[in-house]
Amino acid sequence: MSQPDSERPSFEPRWPALIAAVVFVLAAMTLCAPMLGGKFLAGGDQLTAGFGFREFGAQMFRETGSIPQWTPFQFGGMPFMAAMHGDIFYPTAWLRWFLPIETAMNIAWAGHIILAGLFMYLFLRALRLGWTAALAGGLAYELTGILTSLVSPGHDGKLFVSALAPLVFFALVRAIRDQRLWGYGLLALVIGLCLLSPHYQMTYYLLVAAGIWTIYLTFFDPERPTTLRWPTALGLATAGVILGLGISGIQAMPFLDYIPFSPRGAGGPSAGWEYATSYAFPVRELFTTVLPQFNGVLDLYWGGNFFKAHTEYVGAVVVLLACLSFGAPGRKRLMVALAVIGGLFLLVAFGGHTPFYRLWYEIMPMMKKVRAPGMAFFLVAFVLAVYSAIGVERLIRGDVLWRRVMIAGAVLGGLAILGAAGGLQTVAQALAPPERMDVVARNAVALRTGSLRLLIVVLAMVGVLWLIFRGTIRGAAVAAALAIVIIADLWSIDRLFFQFQDAPATLFRSDAIIDRIKSATPPFRVFDIGQWSPAGSAVYYPSYLMVHRIQSMLGYHGNEVRFYDDLLGGKNEWRNAINLGLWDILAVRFIIAPDSQPIPGFHLALGPAPTFAGTQAYLYEQDSTPSYVRVASAAAKIPDDRIVATVTDPRYPIESLVLLPDSSSVNPAPIQGAFIPPAPVTATLSDWKPGEMTIALAGAAPRESYLLVSETWYPDWHATVDGAVAPVLRADEALMSVVLPPGAKQVHLVFKDHGYAAGKWVTLISALLTFTLILAPAFARRRATGV
Repeated sequence: MSQPDSERPSFEPRWPALIAAVVFVLAAMTLCAPMLGGKFLAGGDQLTAGFGFREFGAQMFRETGSIPQWTPFQFGGMPFMAAMHGDIFYPTAWLRWFLPIETAMNIAWAGHIILAGLFMYLFLRALRLGWTAALAGGLAYELTGILTSLVSPGHDGKLFVSALAPLVFFALVRAIRDQRLWGYGLLALVIGLCLLSPHYQMTYYLLVAAGIWTIYLTFFDPERPTTLRWPTALGLATAGVILGLGISGIQAMPFLDYIPFSPRGAGGPSAGWEYATSYAFPVRELFTTVLPQFNGVLDLYWGGNFFKAHTEYVGAVVVLLACLSFGAPGRKRLMVALAVIGGLFLLVAFGGHTPFYRLWYEIMPMMKKVRAPGMAFFLVAFVLAVYSAIGVERLIRGDVLWRRVMIAGAVLGGLAILGAAGGLQTVAQALAPPERMDVVARNAVALRTGSLRLLIVVLAMVGVLWLIFRGTIRGAAVAAALAIVIIADLWSIDRLFFQFQDAPATLFRSDAIIDRIKSATPPFRVFDIGQWSPAGSAVYYPSYLMVHRIQSMLGYHGNEVRFYDDLLGGKNEWRNAINLGLWDILAVRFIIAPDSQPIPGFHLALGPAPTFAGTQAYLYEQDSTPSYVRVASAAAKIPDDRIVATVTDPRYPIESLVLLPDSSSVNPAPIQGAFIPPAPVTATLSDWKPGEMTIALAGAAPRESYLLVSETWYPDWHATVDGAVAPVLRADEALMSVVLPPGAKQVHLVFKDHGYAAGKWVTLISALLTFTLILAPAFARRRATGV
């Protein structure tokens, strides 16, 4: 046993919260400093989609003063709110209304890394841990791999929820243990923000964890007040969750309306066991929590998933400190409650790699519609960060046996020595699938150097712990030493995932091909043929054309309207992408190709031409300008499962017929004869913008005809024909059609998201009730004291 408590006074600086916040900022800047030089932190999905989504939303808000409800620039058009295009309603979106997009996105990344540490610090202080312990736990969570490495795949929504998670636990402590009414209001606010992030799956996990924490605080917490009434505590906590759900109404209600029309709808491809268990955290990759190079980092990853752009590295230092927490006097129930949360979500993160997930999959609602259970690991990292703080507290108080430090250090050090000596390479070869053996071989050097890094970290940490244990360093020196080793350990791995880019003006700059396309009058679509090619030889990022306000036939999203997927031949397969008739129906005017090739009906418009990336590409233009709107003289109702095959048949009369599903409310006149004459009516777009268009009609038909519009159908499209309301029909599987009475002269189409119209009122009312819950106690106190 080290020196007794009386000889180890607790250290706390003069301005504890301020000093802690400064440390958290400095820790984040060890990773984010290039932002100050104008670099743009964007990787993975932010390049392929995220920047384009955010730029479009911000620019439309600046131009119109409102958030767009529809985007026509990918997959034939999609609901912007309902299909979810990132943090549309989360506070980070407000920054983009007046700051450059890249600046706002950088602030969002760095700010939430800092908030993760600060909110963990607040939670640990609410648990009555000392300043040094809370600082150490905050740093352990702020820089934990599952949180900071999210910058690599570009998953900012996951980061937002991870950063807010400690605030949920903090709010419940204040609400239940401290009996502060405003804690329930804070709970509602934070849950609402998590849902607006919008990452429902991460928030779902957080809500389950918060439920376990609520039960602990209400029934098992040894510090719960004697005046606590469990029906009141549980009722108010439930009310807080309901208010949080209400705050998210502005985003959630459009999304819930959209699910049946998305790939996650019944019978859609984004469902089922194989989908749900994809991108789990394989059990055999537990080594990576202390030695990420074991399974390889980024391009050297050889583990159980198709690829891996993040890490679950929690840090050797954090693990060592967490080992010191076990048996903490007076905190055994707390440790058990946290172990239940951490153990549960470790099993969830393992996904289908353990039998447990089948039970979770079958019992828990909505789990059949989501995938990537590995993201649940953020709650495991959360628990380990709390454990590490408790370990620091015990170390400072002097009630830790040095033998425990040596055992933990020996295990980690032994693992490091084994890896440095090449022993872990043999284990990797035994565990790796045969098709990844070449990657395992290429990873050998990284595994050795990573093991040496681990050994250095362990030796440094044991040395610091020895100095603390012996009382050689005290007070501020202890806090500084722990902060340095925690930051250095986690930074040495986190830095691998921070890939900075040039500013978007350079990253998404125009080139000769883009300039040529933009010289044509929209609307029309462009097909970057490499997006369909199995070789993945796309000339541009999927969101690149969107940034330049160019409509793409494909794109990158993952939650596009399922009927459009079906028309193109299946989600992510696009078996019908090379179909001349379909190109005409979808108004494909230009095709971009990485090499020269003959394309029937198209001529070379430009090329070989240099692209923004320094490569060369070719631009082909259709010989005759495709029609974005057209009028067919007839329609036919056929079974839904026959429409795609009929529309993609080369014999299909595109100009004179539209196909409606047999469930359509319209009953078109029977077709007379084998030949269908073209309609004597022509359609011209007189006005077109995202989510709204006006079509002028010339000529007259003796009977009803059918307008076909080359944008994706969705039930929130509304039409008027010469001022009279008309239904918008789904035609040719995925597009819009409107029945035209004889003599019709004008059609007006506008997209109005029904869920958004209702959801914003739900959000407003819930937010008002939440802020009343937060502020009412303060007003009551002021009134009682007369201050």
